Parts: sequence; structure tokens; C-alpha cells
Amino acid sequence: MPRQWKCTVCGYLHEGPEPPESCPRCGADRSEFIPLEQEKFNLLRDLWETLVVHAVAAHFPNGLMPVALLFFLLSLVSVNPHFGPASGYLVLLVVAVAPISLASGIYDWRKRFKGTPALIFYKKIGLAILLFLLGLGAIQLRRSHPEFADASVLIQLLYGVVLFAMLGCVTLLGHYGGKLAFKWKDNQL
Repeated sequence: MPRQWKCTVCGYLHEGPEPPESCPRCGADRSEFIPLEQEKFNLLRDLWETLVVHAVAAHFPNGLMPVALLFFLLSLVSVNPHFGPASGYLVLLVVAVAPISLASGIYDWRKRFKGTPALIFYKKIGLAILLFLLGLGAIQLRRSHPEFADASVLIQLLYGVVLFAMLGCVTLLGHYGGKLAFKWKDNQL
């Protein structure tokens, strides 16, 4: 009779009469597997047990930065006065979420990867800090010029350069995060 086994390291579920020799996701030994009893599905409990805060928090900046940059560029060529402020608010959200993403990423690094001192983790930490600092700079530029649409071309150019740099940061953060996720699955870290 098939039975379910759960890897206590990564949460991988295996069906079979006995646990596998090693976890196909994280490489943990078979001794790390525990048997699971058939139980009723509980959405809230399942969400609580499987939610990866870092994955959720990291996707906010990755999704918002391209739109913030697009709205800024549209504000330069459009007569619609709402694109510029919307861009500023999106940057504000990126800056608000960046510390949560950084802290949860460090937590996951220590928990899931056992704090392995690899260059990829240090790159991600450095890029997250740079993203936060660039975002603070962008916010300060907007705050120092209340009528940002009427600000000098130099200020608007500087703001655009900062947004492009932030977009570069989130792109690299996503790239390195994807490499980690797939290396973790393949146990190649």
C-alpha cells in the first residue's frame, strides 16, 4: 500500500512503501523523511506550512519596478499628469518591501542553505541593499522637487538613471534567485 513520506529538510512529498534513499529535491538522507498520515486538507494550515515569505516579498519589487519605469517614461511624453506620481508611489512600495525581502532572504539562506558562504548569496545581499539605497535616492529626488513634472531636465534624467539602475538590480536579483531555486531543486549548490 503506497504511503506518503515528507522530507523534514525541504518539505518534499514522496509516495511509496518506504522513503527514497535521498531526497530528489534537496539531497537529504532517507533518515530525514517522516511518514505522513492521511488527513483532511486544510487550506490555511497548508498555506502556513508552505508559504515562502521571501518568494512573495521578492516578487513585489520585480513586478513593480518595470511598471514604475514605464510610468516615468510615459510621464515624459504624455499630457496625463498621473503617470509621474504613480511612478513615485510604485518606487515607494519597492523601497517599503525591499527590507522584508532582504530579511526573509537572509533567513531562508540560513535555514534552507545552512548559511553556505557562496558568492551568489553575497551578490543577492549586496544587490538588495543597493536596490534599497537607490530607491531612497529616487524618493529623495521626488521629495526635493514637489512639482517634479516641472523639475529640470537634469533632475528628471538623474531620476530616470536611478530607476534604470533599480530595474537592473531587480533583474539580477531575480536571475540569481532563479539560479538558486533550480540549483536547490537539483541539489547542485
